[in-house]
Amino acid sequence: MATKKQIEEYQETEYQFFEDAPHISASRMRVILDRIHRYEVTLQRINENDCNGHPRTKIEYRDGKKYEYSIEDVEWTERDAKKEASIQKIIQEYAKELGFSVDFNGDPRGGAIRFSLPSGKSNNWDQKTWGIYW
Repeated sequence: MATKKQIEEYQETEYQFFEDAPHISASRMRVILDRIHRYEVTLQRINENDCNGHPRTKIEYRDGKKYEYSIEDVEWTERDAKKEASIQKIIQEYAKELGFSVDFNGDPRGGAIRFSLPSGKSNNWDQKTWGIYW
């Protein structure tokens, strides 16, 4: 269930995107926004994984004792890299359809997807881009 703040963020983004991309129908815009949000959440999770690593617990028994430690899961890292590249390609296609330019942020402390709108409006501290924050 969405909070009041999330609903307001969505509505503000929807309004601004309608204003900056009037050639897109309302139903198409809502589909694009829903998919962009889904990809934002996934990229955010991938960014957190990149920051924290992709640990896999390994258990070994030596001399009758159990040893448990974490190692980097290379397969998980490769899957995330492949998924990230795929999502970025899709988002770039949406940005092209909307007429926006897009940047990707690999830092988990901010929005993973940031659009530069034709109007120059912003919804974050850098005053240059529009992030998906709901």
